Amino acid sequence: MTGSVAGTAIRAVDLTKAYRSGRTDLVVFDRLCLDVRAGERVSIIGESGAGKSTLLHLLGGLDTPTSGEIYFGQNEIGRFRSEELAEFRNREVGFVWQMASLLVEFTALENVMMPLLIRNVPSGQARAVSQARLDEVGLGNRAAHRAGELSGGEQQRVVLARALAGDPKVLLADEPTGNLDPRTGEMIMGLMEDLHRSHGLTTVYVTHNLSFAGRADRVLLLDRGRLVDMTGSSLSTASSGQNQSRGREPGISGGGPYV
Repeated sequence: MTGSVAGTAIRAVDLTKAYRSGRTDLVVFDRLCLDVRAGERVSIIGESGAGKSTLLHLLGGLDTPTSGEIYFGQNEIGRFRSEELAEFRNREVGFVWQMASLLVEFTALENVMMPLLIRNVPSGQARAVSQARLDEVGLGNRAAHRAGELSGGEQQRVVLARALAGDPKVLLADEPTGNLDPRTGEMIMGLMEDLHRSHGLTTVYVTHNLSFAGRADRVLLLDRGRLVDMTGSSLSTASSGQNQSRGREPGISGGGPYV
C-alpha cells in the first residue's frame, strides 16, 4: 500500500532504518508503517535507544530511511533533491528539541526570525511575524534579550515561537520538556496544546513523561522496532515494561496494517 490518503498528514510506508555496526547491520526498525491524521496529536513513548528520535528525524526529513517512503500529503519526501527538502522543512515543519538549540549571541527576536530570513522574507515582515509569535508564547517583553540571558523555560518558549514563525502544518517535538523542571515542563506542554489548536497543527512528540504522553489523541509505544497503539491502555507499566507489548499490535512484520 503506497501513496497518500485523504485526511492523512504524514504517512510512513514500510519504513526501515539500519546502521552498519562492524560486520553486521543494526536494525532500528523494519517495515514500520504509520499514519498521522491531519490535526491529530500523537505521542511516542519507549525505552531509551528504542529509536524514537530516529523515527522523528526521518519523519521530518532530517535523515533518510534505509528503505520505505514518507509522505506529507501527496508529497513523497524521498523524491526531493537536497535543496527541495531543505525548503520543504523550512515551510512545512516546525521542530522543537530537548536542547533549546538557540544562537545565544542573538536576541530572542533574532532567533525567531532566522527561518523566515532563510526563506528570504523581507526583514520588516519577518520582524513583525516573529514579534507576534513571541507575544503568543508570553515573551513579547523579552524579545530584545539575548538567548543566553533567558531561563531554560523561556528559551524553550523561544524555540516554540521559532518553530511556528514560518506557519508550518506539522510540529515535531523530541522530548520538549526533558530538560525542564516539572512545573516548567507542565507550562510548556500546556502551551504546545494551545498552539496546536490555535494554529491548526498536526503534532507528533516524543516524551518519557507518561502523563504528558497520555494527553495526546493517540499514544504509540515504540518497542523492539514495532509501534504498539497504547491509546486507552494503562501507561503505568510503559516506563519499565515496554518489553511487554500491550495495546493493539500493529504486526509490522511483512508490512502490517497502519498504526
